[in-house]
Amino acid sequence: MRYCVLYPNTRNVNLVKEMGMIPYKLHKNFGYDSKIACYNLDDYTYLQEEVKGLKIDFIDRNYNSYSLDGLRYLKKESKNIDILQIFHVTLYSLLYAFMFKRLNNRGKIYLKLDCSHKLVERISALNKIQYWLLNKYLDKVDLISAEQKELVKKLKELLPKQKNKIINIPNGVDYKYLKSKNIAYDYNKKENIILSVARIGAEEKNIEMLMDAYASIKNVETLGWKLRIVGPIEEGFRGYIDKFFKEHPDMKNIIEFTGEINNRQELFKEYEKAKIFSLTSKFESFGIAFIEAAALGDVIVSTDVGIASEIIRDSNGAVVGIDDTKALSRKLEKFMLTEELEKYSLCTYNVCKENFDWDKIILSLHDNLKQLFINKM
Repeated sequence: MRYCVLYPNTRNVNLVKEMGMIPYKLHKNFGYDSKIACYNLDDYTYLQEEVKGLKIDFIDRNYNSYSLDGLRYLKKESKNIDILQIFHVTLYSLLYAFMFKRLNNRGKIYLKLDCSHKLVERISALNKIQYWLLNKYLDKVDLISAEQKELVKKLKELLPKQKNKIINIPNGVDYKYLKSKNIAYDYNKKENIILSVARIGAEEKNIEMLMDAYASIKNVETLGWKLRIVGPIEEGFRGYIDKFFKEHPDMKNIIEFTGEINNRQELFKEYEKAKIFSLTSKFESFGIAFIEAAALGDVIVSTDVGIASEIIRDSNGAVVGIDDTKALSRKLEKFMLTEELEKYSLCTYNVCKENFDWDKIILSLHDNLKQLFINKM
């Protein structure tokens, strides 16, 4: 099966996210002839080990336009593709779908929406002509997936004509990779660390909320916990950090900024050590960091964004409202002080292993893709 992911903006880091992991696992587990078609934007080092066997096909950047360069690529290659994977509800993905089906009507299109609740809001607000055009686009698509179960339900209600095509395919964690690097869940190795991984200073990541909530915990400096914040720090945010530590001098010893950690193994070691993981984002489409943290048993205490709420079962974590600093402070304190944290950690690990293992996810996707061809026989 010749499988192509057409995503012009693919960089090296995307190879170990869904853009690369889906075609890689289809190749590794089921023998697909998989490739990514993209601009040559990076040094693609992950091709050597993490996604070995995945091919990359560079798109000529003649027009510096996703639409035009992608269409030019499809004009040359559509006949050599059995399944085309595209992303998002955008003009360029619409054009890809129409071009591919015109040139290869036997080929199949898999649309990975990679969406949040904002897509539901956008569809709900469409006028009749826009809604008709959306359905015309989706008529060309053979399989559609959303990452969150709640979104799948809402999309089926909004798009009844397409409902039989819409399935849940979340993003995941490659447990085989973790095992190969001797990274594994072991509560006894964990330390009293609250971990956050984000772009520090990006407005939507709202790190201020996490810092303020942590500093508001009563006698937090005596509890024996640390807050470790991993990620690149935007220059404009350094002034806020300096001001924060002037106002809370005791926090200097218990809040640590590590800077960016590019090495995947080192980043997973951070998840391995932490007991609690917290994101205070105002918006996440999926939030892969939640899954990476949960894969190593980090209890999720977060704003209610992305996939966070689907990881929480049996009170093994908590979500709070956007900008609700007081609620976050209370929840962090609760889990820092509870004697049942190990139980919650194990529950989190088990939920993730059952629902967000790339091998299980890809088995489900493979079964659905295979059905597309069986149904046409």
